Amino acid sequence: MKRPKTGKLRITEFDAILLTARMNAEAAKGKKSRLLDIVLPNGKKLRDCTGAEVAEIAEALELIGRRHMSSAAG
Repeated sequence: MKRPKTGKLRITEFDAILLTARMNAEAAKGKKSRLLDIVLPNGKKLRDCTGAEVAEIAEALELIGRRHMSSAAG
């Protein structure tokens, strides 16, 4: 599914879990890891994203993480 080009990027918790799992699996490869080739929720490879796009994804992941941590603590 294509995402809208305008406005803040919204990713679901499922998107966040998948992205985190792909990043962890790639990082586990060690020297042969290709983190820049991971496809992000906006449909682009990390290497093709602008700094603003990466910042939006990072912010979305952070918000989901905080929400998850606060619900686990409460």
